[in-house]
Amino acid sequence: MPLRIKKLLDVEIQKFINQQLDKPAADLLFLAKQYPNWDMTSIAQQVIGKQKAKKKIPTWFNTNNILYPIRLSIEQCSSEETAKYKSKILHGKRFIDLTGGFGVDTYFINQSFKSGVYCELNEELQSIAQHNFKILGGSIQSFHQNGLDYLQNSQEKFDLIYIDPARRNEKNQKVIKLADYTPNILEHIDLLFQKADHILVKTAPLLDIKQVLKEIPSVKEIHILSLKNECKEVLYLLDKKHTSETQLHCININDSKYSFSYSKENEKASLSEPLNYLYEPNVSILKAGAFNSIANDFKLQKLHANSHLYTSNKLVKEFPGRIFKINNICKYNKKEILKLLPYKKANITRRNFPSSVTEIRKKTGLKEGGEHYLFATTLKDNQPKILLCSKF
Repeated sequence: MPLRIKKLLDVEIQKFINQQLDKPAADLLFLAKQYPNWDMTSIAQQVIGKQKAKKKIPTWFNTNNILYPIRLSIEQCSSEETAKYKSKILHGKRFIDLTGGFGVDTYFINQSFKSGVYCELNEELQSIAQHNFKILGGSIQSFHQNGLDYLQNSQEKFDLIYIDPARRNEKNQKVIKLADYTPNILEHIDLLFQKADHILVKTAPLLDIKQVLKEIPSVKEIHILSLKNECKEVLYLLDKKHTSETQLHCININDSKYSFSYSKENEKASLSEPLNYLYEPNVSILKAGAFNSIANDFKLQKLHANSHLYTSNKLVKEFPGRIFKINNICKYNKKEILKLLPYKKANITRRNFPSSVTEIRKKTGLKEGGEHYLFATTLKDNQPKILLCSKF
């Protein structure tokens, strides 16, 4: 570990860091002259890391003497909620994390295994993670090494290989194809399956799921993870022996779970005019493309083949998403809408509708918020309509 990082563990410096958590970290640089023997830039880095960890990884925040890397490493690491979810996917004796990063996933996955191996190319990041593993506990060996090189030179076979490839190129630009990730999993799939029967790959939500299924063999499960209805990551569990259909699990963490397969999705859903209730699936379901299976499984009808909004006469409380009571239906006409919304306030959602939310607000003069929910959508007769609802 670099000496400047090691010095941050000084009792007085740690006390000082904890006293600055409610202040802008940039202000600390103005105090540098008051503490000439302290590296205030590195201290500011620790304050920023701890501030971000408070909500994102509370186990780190609530543990004394944890060290933090640069801001980018904190921003790119998994949240504690998504890391804990990964730990439930598979259990075994030994696993390896080929792209360790800050080590949040490594630490939580390790809780489902007797021991683990962590590899990271960035030497400073690796030394920080190694220190934190000792503080947090758990049986994790840490190596400053390319994970693929470690696998190539190892005689060991693992129960699980976990890999979170970099999604930026050499120019720091985001890439959207799996083949452009670093390392390129497609090039090394044979080596990965030589060393483990199970591989868990984390990707960004932007990646097209059906395209990945064409490129990677033996995908047993796909886990689409959302937090507070924001899609955070997509996980692909590869099983060397798997030859049957892939199961997709749409997860809104701490809220709901829905599982389906694409063969089920091929069963067409029936269409209907708006009935008593309106259903909007959570974002993981929309990302997975479960547009028909969600309707059939919960005995709902779609408003339009492409609107991805659902309706029923009887309430389906267990639906994984938002539920609304439909109060009124009207044309996309300012007078009709404002007659039903005299306070000129509503939460607007657009699904398969010719105008954007901004254009709808401009045309109607409606402000954001309130107890009313306006859904601008197209019905089965291909006519654009406005559904005025209240949240159930």
